[in-house]
Amino acid sequence: MMEQIPKPDAGSFPFRSAILAYLSVQSAISLTGQDELAGVVTHFADPELQTNYIGTIIDTLFLSYGANILLSQAGIIKESPTASKVSLNDMECQVRLSVGREPGTWMPQDWAASGARLSLPVRMRFSDEVVDMGFPGEESLNPGGSRYAKKLYCEGGSFVGAQGEVVVKATGGAWSAESSDIPGASTVNWFVDFPEAAARNDVTLPSGRVFFSGAAWESKEALPDGILDGAIEMPSGSGLDGQAAGVVEGPGSVFLLNQGGLSVKRNSWKNAWGAFGDVMFILGRYSVATSSASADTSAGTTSAELSADTPDSLRQERLELERKLREVDEALRKTEDA
Repeated sequence: MMEQIPKPDAGSFPFRSAILAYLSVQSAISLTGQDELAGVVTHFADPELQTNYIGTIIDTLFLSYGANILLSQAGIIKESPTASKVSLNDMECQVRLSVGREPGTWMPQDWAASGARLSLPVRMRFSDEVVDMGFPGEESLNPGGSRYAKKLYCEGGSFVGAQGEVVVKATGGAWSAESSDIPGASTVNWFVDFPEAAARNDVTLPSGRVFFSGAAWESKEALPDGILDGAIEMPSGSGLDGQAAGVVEGPGSVFLLNQGGLSVKRNSWKNAWGAFGDVMFILGRYSVATSSASADTSAGTTSAELSADTPDSLRQERLELERKLREVDEALRKTEDA
């Protein structure tokens, strides 16, 4: 049975789907009128009948669009026509969330006003297992409206706060890739669900769903010149304006962009609770590195995971290594704050 991923806002009413359904029905009714599609058919019998060709075209296109979105949200259409064939299956990586104030964010003015950042390293593994996100899907992940995506494994991580180590739990997430106009390149979006909020100074990682935006290339030949050397600058409007970007290689010679933006969904009455599209607030940025044994430790593994018969000397070495890694993590965080 396909795994289902519950939405953090599962109890909210699907306003966008309801409005889209209403407008689609109105378009269908209009098409049956004598001045539109029905009139086109009867026009051959009575050439004097006036036909609204422009209205017919508009209603036909909207009905087609609305029906496609609604069928995708309902799971009848299982894959978006623009879905990419890029596979990140079994790709394991260390992702560092850098949560803090960014230019252009709509987060509250007192949020991260000090300039501090919350640096959270987590380990992620992409999978090709299909998961069901429920009706009406996740528009911020699948713009085409599909309720299906691929599973992302993530158990969370930890960071060093004023009171010591802070453990941040995650329940995993999902990912999706969409084809782009550039041959061999795809946009990659994914999310991770955090059941509880975490804070450092005046920076808060909110509970709920955090979205990651990125890109991937299906082969080395498809990569833009210079990106292997980290010589590509992120474009304006990406939230990482002017920063150098590189790639991380995954299984099957697929390449994932090594940085991108973080955002959270913040729908309200101001945008009719997402009826005309989700409102996304910039939460920060992230970086990606290859997974390693040291990354496993910094992501939250502890000496408690050692077996019961592990020698005490090895346990002490492990504890000392964890302490040093936390010191390195804290030094990196201070560098980012500066």
